[in-house]
Amino acid sequence: MYLKNPVSKNKLKEIVKLHTKKYRDKSDLFIAEGFKPLEEIIANNVEIIDIFALKGADISGIKIPVTIIDETVMEKISTTNSVCEILTVAKKRKYAPDILYNLNRIILIDSISDPGNLGTIIRSASAFNIDGIILYNNCVDLYSTKVIRSAAGNLFKTPIFYIKNIQELQRYTQNHKIIAASLKEENNISFEKCANLDKYIIMFGSEAKGLSSGLTNIAENNIKIEMKKNVESLNLSVSVSIILYELCQKCID
Repeated sequence: MYLKNPVSKNKLKEIVKLHTKKYRDKSDLFIAEGFKPLEEIIANNVEIIDIFALKGADISGIKIPVTIIDETVMEKISTTNSVCEILTVAKKRKYAPDILYNLNRIILIDSISDPGNLGTIIRSASAFNIDGIILYNNCVDLYSTKVIRSAAGNLFKTPIFYIKNIQELQRYTQNHKIIAASLKEENNISFEKCANLDKYIIMFGSEAKGLSSGLTNIAENNIKIEMKKNVESLNLSVSVSIILYELCQKCID
């Protein structure tokens, strides 16, 4: 069913407000631009509030109401420089933290600020069968349109949790081996031994500051990528992807 009714000014204002994290947090809504995110939203039964499409867009496969709008209106509600053909307003998905008890392979990302990096990490987590992702401390908004685009259809394949402090982290992960991705030489665990653990969390810090001291203090082991000594560090999403490949290749379906 396609709706061609004009969109009210109030509704347009509400959608534009979703460009900001503050309003996404307040409303528990987000916007996703393009067909691929919409396909993911539908496939994962995420609650859809509205779908807007340009006249001429191929929406023949969409079985729920779509509002047809012109390019001028799409420009107002879109966040991209080039106007997208379709834009979805949907409800955020939230997971209860006690689900973490039952997850085996978890990664924790501390204070990540780059949305492209986070989106890439989400893709890698999906590719290498990670069971859950913890966003710790002050991280970029998961529902930023840049994160959604970078995740490339993988945003809802792996449960993602926000954890605020060490006490909360330890409460839900008391049966997991806590491992820090680090360049330190002491107390290292091999990729092989780590991959054979029943339950583990690999913690990754930001490129600028590394892991916060509280997380470093609770780490039982360190895991590192061997590389040339004259290279200071790798991009965070690259480091995560390398370690996940090494750890999880036995778990790929």
